[in-house]
Amino acid sequence: MKKNKLWLLVATFAAAFLFLAACGDSDDNGADDYDNGDDTTADEVEDNEDAGELEGTITVSWWGNEGRHDATNEVIDLFVSENPGVTINPHYGAWDGWQTAFAGDLEAGQEADLMQVNFNWLQLYSPFGTTFADLEDPAIAAHLDLSNWDSQYIDVTRQSGVVQGVPVGMTARVPFMRADIYEAAGLDVQDINTWDDLIAAGNAIQEHHGDSVFALSPLGPQSMAYMVFSWLEQYTGRSFVDADGQLNYSLEELTDGFQLIQDFIDNGVMPDGAFDSDPINAENPMWIEGAYGGVSEWDSSINAWINNLGEGGEDLVEIRPHFTMDGAQLSGWMSRPSMVFSISNNSDYPEVAAAFLNFMLTDERAIEIMGTDRGVPLNTVGRAYFDALGLGGHVVAANAIHAEAETTTMNAIFEFPEVREVYESQLMEIFNGTSTVEAAAEFVYNNIQAVIDSLLD
Repeated sequence: MKKNKLWLLVATFAAAFLFLAACGDSDDNGADDYDNGDDTTADEVEDNEDAGELEGTITVSWWGNEGRHDATNEVIDLFVSENPGVTINPHYGAWDGWQTAFAGDLEAGQEADLMQVNFNWLQLYSPFGTTFADLEDPAIAAHLDLSNWDSQYIDVTRQSGVVQGVPVGMTARVPFMRADIYEAAGLDVQDINTWDDLIAAGNAIQEHHGDSVFALSPLGPQSMAYMVFSWLEQYTGRSFVDADGQLNYSLEELTDGFQLIQDFIDNGVMPDGAFDSDPINAENPMWIEGAYGGVSEWDSSINAWINNLGEGGEDLVEIRPHFTMDGAQLSGWMSRPSMVFSISNNSDYPEVAAAFLNFMLTDERAIEIMGTDRGVPLNTVGRAYFDALGLGGHVVAANAIHAEAETTTMNAIFEFPEVREVYESQLMEIFNGTSTVEAAAEFVYNNIQAVIDSLLD
């Protein structure tokens, strides 16, 4: 692999966002510039640590919903109360626009000391294992016990052999279905197993409820892509790319896969792009008011969707295994680390960041506070407390479904922005009625390999 070329592309991509991030409105969470503002020397910190006291000021950044924000801030307060020499500045917000700001901060050297990052960002922003701190460094490892993860999960975060983060959990997109909408149409969501079942349900729901109610919400570009490439895995027995980074699907196969989205639109499974102009998220009024009979969502992110249904919302939603087909050659479950925490290589206090991260993921009180707002823990100590606390709900049940299935691990290249732009743009063309299935599939087939090669050559 010609790594210099890959790093140049990565740096160029990050720099493209710098101006936007610098010109954006200030976040009201109080940690815009990541300035530690602490004059304590490294020797003084080491002396205090020898005395059993941590000292230093760090910034911790993450995205998520209000539940995740509140829980993380409560864990921060608990840690600081027990480590009075530590100050932690939280920096958080919604997912929308987060990567843009993250890339700009990283390029400017203003990133947080401890960062929640997307799994594919490790390869995207740190291809040589130098952007984030090496978590096997003895000074960091003294505060963060990597043996609390199965080695296979630590290994997936290595870049050029360097551990660049720790995964919080494993996740996959799971169908969450509103049983009340299905039952009113004479359907049991537990009987919706195949893609054909789902399409038949779309027609039945519209026949009963009218043409403004659908079996699923608009999926959005990422979820549409997950559906299409999951279908292709089942149909062909092959993942997105092979071991050499070559697209694993023919033009004919891609066309068959893209047809799934058109079939959804034509049969009441989901609306087309003209129906709903609101963002496809948990705040969408059509979801809350009962126009959409389900969502396909990461199991670690479903709480916000359920909570917005109000009291009794959890009772309305049922979990289904991923849709399948007769003769499926793979399960279609594409799993990935839900999120990763990394420490900046520029941090003045990486030991403090490591100690807080270890606390957040292994302290019994922190596990109870966080609940399921970051999904089900992979950390073995955290998982033991999680199980002992009897934490349950839809997040846990959904995680158990795909944890027990034969999954394929999503190749990180699948989520690179340049790669996503190729296939997501064409799925949106189908969704908006501005392209045919055949033209969209042909565009992807003719263009995506060159994009992949530009990143890997």
